[in-house]
Amino acid sequence: MTDPTNPTELPLGQQAEAELGVTVLDVGHGNSAVVRDGSTCAVVDAAPGDIVQRELDRVGCEHIEHLIISHSDQDHAGGGPQILLDPLRTVGTAWFNPDAKKNSRIWERLIRAVHTRYRRGGFGGHQMLHTETTQTLHCGRARLEVCHPSFLMAGTGPTETSPTFGKLDTNTVSIVVRVHLQEDPAVLLAADMDAVALRHIQENGHQLSAPVLVFPHHGGLPGKADPQSFAKDLTELVAPRLVIFSIRGGLRPANPNREIMAGVRLAAPDAHIACTQLSVHCHEEKRLVTDRHLAVLPAAGRKSGRSCAGSVTVTHVEAGLRFDPPLETHRSFVDGGTVANPLCRLPIPGPRKASSNVGLGEAADGT
Repeated sequence: MTDPTNPTELPLGQQAEAELGVTVLDVGHGNSAVVRDGSTCAVVDAAPGDIVQRELDRVGCEHIEHLIISHSDQDHAGGGPQILLDPLRTVGTAWFNPDAKKNSRIWERLIRAVHTRYRRGGFGGHQMLHTETTQTLHCGRARLEVCHPSFLMAGTGPTETSPTFGKLDTNTVSIVVRVHLQEDPAVLLAADMDAVALRHIQENGHQLSAPVLVFPHHGGLPGKADPQSFAKDLTELVAPRLVIFSIRGGLRPANPNREIMAGVRLAAPDAHIACTQLSVHCHEEKRLVTDRHLAVLPAAGRKSGRSCAGSVTVTHVEAGLRFDPPLETHRSFVDGGTVANPLCRLPIPGPRKASSNVGLGEAADGT
């Protein structure tokens, strides 16, 4: 059987015809993904800047079926108002959950943009999004499955204390989406989920397996839990062939966290790992790199000269999944001497003696 992880084995005819996929955009420190079937699109998270808009322009998207904002942090929600107020595009439904703790200018702008778009028209409205949402979210032949939060957690929202959950922060309740292409799981968009969220997902029996994992919180710390144990547990549940870290090169503290990377590699030693931009763990900040290895897609790292994988498209074709840039191209870039000390190539550490469940339990108990 053709290996779906190797794009060079897919016939050129299939590559030319493929148009059902997910593009994980290089937006720097943030998350944004465009799900599309031809020019039918959905947007999951919208970081500040023009990268999302440029990708929508590139694929000729005039109507966004679904705009999902996973949570209220600026690096996920900051571009939402720009999309909602764009006069050149209509929007089906904007999905996001209330956050009474968030008293920020960007969150106020998002809510006001929804109100303004209601009045202007060309908008299907706003709804909360959780695992009990009755509407099935389709984008052509793609389906967006909500894996977290439950209605109880979404309805409670971020709070210092609640009878059911205790303290909940914004990351804990962020919306986790698994994208299915032609009903096959393809990409898990994990937002900023932490160890408490992961435990809640497991308790509710939701499946997370997907060939591609966009790792949560840009590879940053998962709350109070042990980072290596959290990364190992999550990666084992997803069993990805490709793990993407959406980061900004040169940002400190540096992501991905070293222990997070260790946990990912322990759980999936054969998975391909790709950061959108070069971490300072891997490459000197002042040494710029070429962008010749990138896909022909908008990518924030081009201008700064810090691109690693850049924006990555995962396309459904008859034989499986095709990646652009091809994984071999990215592997050659990382191993070719340009990247000084690639974190994803360091020796895999030995497993911890302590049980990984301890880390999750500590986070859930708030200790």
